[in-house]
Amino acid sequence: MIIFINAYLALKPENKLVVLASNKRECKCLYPVDRVNTTIERDIRVYEQFRVVDATVLSGVQSMLSGAEETVGDPNQGIEEGQTLMSRALSKALCHIHRVVESTTSKVWSRILVLSAADDSPREYISLMNTIFAAQRMSVLIDICKVFGGDSVFLQQAAEITGGNYLKVDTAGGESMLQTLMFTCLADHYTREVLVAPTNETIDFRATCFCHKRVVDIGYVCSVCLSIFCEMAPVCSTCQTKFSFRIARAESAQSNGTLKQSPKPAAATAAMSSLKLS
Repeated sequence: MIIFINAYLALKPENKLVVLASNKRECKCLYPVDRVNTTIERDIRVYEQFRVVDATVLSGVQSMLSGAEETVGDPNQGIEEGQTLMSRALSKALCHIHRVVESTTSKVWSRILVLSAADDSPREYISLMNTIFAAQRMSVLIDICKVFGGDSVFLQQAAEITGGNYLKVDTAGGESMLQTLMFTCLADHYTREVLVAPTNETIDFRATCFCHKRVVDIGYVCSVCLSIFCEMAPVCSTCQTKFSFRIARAESAQSNGTLKQSPKPAAATAAMSSLKLS
């Protein structure tokens, strides 16, 4: 990853870099930092800017790893085991991009590369989808590189919606992560138009219900706030809208212009929309 960062900075002198890292406890900005470590040994064989970036990023990663080891086994820290605060990291990245865009009059072509080694967190679905649609509105590409575990449903949608690439690198099988990133994620917006990028034909667009945070195939949608639920409810837990009820009567035959009702009791059904997610 360090080599890829150096290649990105060397590609154009106008390129700027921000490195964010997140785990299940915190989201931290590794580069740039307010205070640069002045005790870094100088090496005449390394470009000065590369040396500062490499040392700062590696130091930040080691600090986060040591902090994570101290809280192993504590159930009150962070979220589920094996999951990260992905939405928080993306939100910080978009905030930084917005600040840069507002501070200059020239066009800024921004992109985000997500290097993921964690599982999806269903409870982050709402905030994560909000950041994805915000990135789409800001014309920010989101490239995903999955280096561990199974495919990420949420990150697949992020790459597809924003026009980025979703890559799953099997490092255990001998695939090179550096080679994949260099040939797929290093190109800018203009160069990508003439390149043949890898495609993913098996994108899972299923959503997560707002009530139990489970990925659902078929659910109920609130007609007011579009919240998705796996079970029918009389009141939307998101916007507190009370759904109207109607009486579902069984079909009855007409005789002599009168309507004969079925002896079975009528069942009340909420006026919620049913949605099939495929």
